[in-house]
Amino acid sequence: MKRFFQKLTVGIVLRVVHAALVELQKQDSRVAKEFARMPEGLSYSIHTGHNGPTLHVEWRGGKLRRVRKLQKASCTLHIKSMPLAFRLFTGQMGLAQAYAAHAFTMAGEVGDVMRLARLVNIVEAYLFPNFINRRIMTDVPKPELCFLRTYGRIAVGFLCCKYGFTD
Repeated sequence: MKRFFQKLTVGIVLRVVHAALVELQKQDSRVAKEFARMPEGLSYSIHTGHNGPTLHVEWRGGKLRRVRKLQKASCTLHIKSMPLAFRLFTGQMGLAQAYAAHAFTMAGEVGDVMRLARLVNIVEAYLFPNFINRRIMTDVPKPELCFLRTYGRIAVGFLCCKYGFTD
């Protein structure tokens, strides 16, 4: 039952992270700047443990699109276990802490990996409250807009089925 709950939570958080990136691309200048520098076709895959939820996204036509499967991702993040993925995606462990604990492996160009890390840090600043952010990040990026507005746009996007698969 615990594993099922962890898997469900991680799957939901992965969907919310994708939705936040889509919304923040339009609203946060730092996110927009990162996306503006992305080459066409850049893709990321996040795998969470054995048979855990995955997220595959691809930058095409000026949009971050969620796809069912990628032949070869530009950058792949493999989180070693579901308990580690759960801790990472629920704010119990930051990206830097997970890296130090060897909780994941990455494959791809260093620049693409760093871009993903910068984007995740900005998303965390919006999605987690400050007391969690201060615990999991060394430098907490200041949100450029109200986090409630971001949550509202994400909720409306889910209700309108905006973040589905594009393939």
